Amino acid sequence: MSVTSVTFYSGAGVAFTAVATVGPIEWMDPLPKQSAPVMFRQQFMQAIGSFSALALNTPHPTATTYLLVREGEFSPIGGGVQKFNRYYAATPPQRVEYSTMAATFPGYEFQRDPISTGSIAKITYDYVLLGATFPTLLSETRMTNIYGFNQPLLSDVYLSTISNPTTTQYINSYYIQDRDTPTSFSIIAEPQSLEHWEGNFHAIKTVSIKAK
Repeated sequence: MSVTSVTFYSGAGVAFTAVATVGPIEWMDPLPKQSAPVMFRQQFMQAIGSFSALALNTPHPTATTYLLVREGEFSPIGGGVQKFNRYYAATPPQRVEYSTMAATFPGYEFQRDPISTGSIAKITYDYVLLGATFPTLLSETRMTNIYGFNQPLLSDVYLSTISNPTTTQYINSYYIQDRDTPTSFSIIAEPQSLEHWEGNFHAIKTVSIKAK
């Protein structure tokens, strides 16, 4: 969205009983390694006695795809009038970070014990606007042992010919896939979590790890 698409609108007479813009929008850089235009602020003024907080998700008057996420920095400027900022945002694109993490990878029955070591992790943030419904969050990757007990795959477990996944399935579909494909992170290391960003925008955080 270009800056010129946001226009000024005036208050009601000199009393400023209606809100009026003070300046143009100011683009912000609210997320690391993210250059997309997802958030801006704009300064307004209004008579203190006439001010009423806007509800979250209220669209900007002209940049209507951007929704209100907060108001702040109230400052009196004389004559019973105050200036303040309103912050507006759109849903950010997916954000990905990489790190390392320690984990205990499964052992293979009669072949190896569980391995506690570090591996490359991929941390993905998918942004959503929460409303009447909430997203369904995924659990960590799990396995079923020979006794039918279901537990996290990264929890000092043993795989066998009758576990799910089996030893062969794990080696082929997890370990070899992750080893040979740079973009493959086949194990969800922990349950997905929901993290607040701005206003009613939240991020679904997924931590995936390469199998060992």
